Amino acid sequence: MIFENEIESYLNLIQEINEDKIEKTRKFNHRGEYYKIKKHIDDYLSNNNGAERFIVMPGLRGVGKTTILLQLYDYLKDTKKVSKNNILYLSMDEIVGNFNIDLLKIVDYYLNLKHKVNKAFLKEKIFIFVDESHFDKNWAISGKIIYDNTKNIFLICTGSSAIDLEISGDVARRSLKEPIYPNNFRDYLTLKYDIKTDYNFSKSLENMIYFGEEKYIQKALHLEKKIEEKLYNTKNYPQNVFIEFLKTHGFPLSLNINDKRAYNKIFSLIKKVIEDDIPSIKSFNSSTKVNIRRILIYIALSRSEFVSTHKIANYLSMSPRQVKDILDVLEKTQIIFNVKPFCGAGVIMKKPWKYYFLSSSLKSAINHDIGRFNLNNKKCLGTLAENYVATALFKMNQKSYPFMGLFYPPEKKGCDFLLRTKLDDIVPVEVGIGKKTKSQLTRAINKYDSEYGVLISNRYNSIQQHNDIIYIPLTSFGFI
Repeated sequence: MIFENEIESYLNLIQEINEDKIEKTRKFNHRGEYYKIKKHIDDYLSNNNGAERFIVMPGLRGVGKTTILLQLYDYLKDTKKVSKNNILYLSMDEIVGNFNIDLLKIVDYYLNLKHKVNKAFLKEKIFIFVDESHFDKNWAISGKIIYDNTKNIFLICTGSSAIDLEISGDVARRSLKEPIYPNNFRDYLTLKYDIKTDYNFSKSLENMIYFGEEKYIQKALHLEKKIEEKLYNTKNYPQNVFIEFLKTHGFPLSLNINDKRAYNKIFSLIKKVIEDDIPSIKSFNSSTKVNIRRILIYIALSRSEFVSTHKIANYLSMSPRQVKDILDVLEKTQIIFNVKPFCGAGVIMKKPWKYYFLSSSLKSAINHDIGRFNLNNKKCLGTLAENYVATALFKMNQKSYPFMGLFYPPEKKGCDFLLRTKLDDIVPVEVGIGKKTKSQLTRAINKYDSEYGVLISNRYNSIQQHNDIIYIPLTSFGFI
């Protein structure tokens, strides 16, 4: 009874705390993902039988998942006039830490407290927003049971990128996954400058790169001209705005503070992932945690992006097995991701892989903390630009083209990336800050018998196509 009274007090208290949190989010603009999920909520409220009612939002710490949840809470309460007793926002790190119970039990307590009903007999529409789901090992099972027991609960679960690993086939069939990534340039313009741009531009760019067809090039050109007019509202040159975004503003937490504070906050975010998120995936001892930081620093300081496990092992006096384990777990958190060489399966394991950060701001923050990189240096900007392009292509693969292959060419003086489309065509991609040559791209087009290649550079002011090369300004590519 005492335990139940404590939970009742907690559930009453968090409603008041949530009101304060919501008030703080009202000063922020809405990201595109907010509108996507809002559409599902509207469909659900309109009694659309096909409406999604179980949404999973994985994403790296600090990308804005909590803000989106609180903005949706605010939308339900203030715009849709849903009673606050019908909206529950939970943070599972608090629930597990304070009461050591899972999502299913806390939902049952809440329904009994506020509605005196078991979920199977629920008649009203209830909205449950669950933050930090990964702290509850049973969150996915709980979500499945809630989904199966009632049609009157709309459930959103957020968590670290690793919650992908906990989604079984049963849960996947019942839920919609909406991953949240660090800011792209479109997000930055919306959040920082209140410049809203057409989402179709992003899709046109993806289609243009993936298919190379004239109709997509023309559509992208048309939308690019409209966006150019809006960009000059920043009262700064668009390229300068893009560079400030590229170096510093991959995360919403960095928007209204100076670079030094932004890097400190992002570096603290990295430490939180190591201390709090990684242990939920795999247990490491304290010495291994130190090695995780050392490996991240090694990757951040590397200018080639190539990472050999044996080379790291020798450099840091670790075993190759331990290096591989650490790289694997860092990928599961999505702090980093890999790009493999384009070659046979046997050769892939022998050649080094390339590793990139999910946001170029992560690379900047580590370099700033170590004091080893001049972030205004052209070579440094070039590595950040390559990292950004790698991230955008990785997201294209994850969200739009699941059968797209993303590789790097293993030969010397190769281009930066190779995309394999669903028809097994190869699209070479080259990235450059101030590069004046397209020779590497031309060689790749000939070597891989490609119909076209893509050159992304800050030397161009608009999308162009000449012969077999599509030229994309770095600022325009930033909308992917």
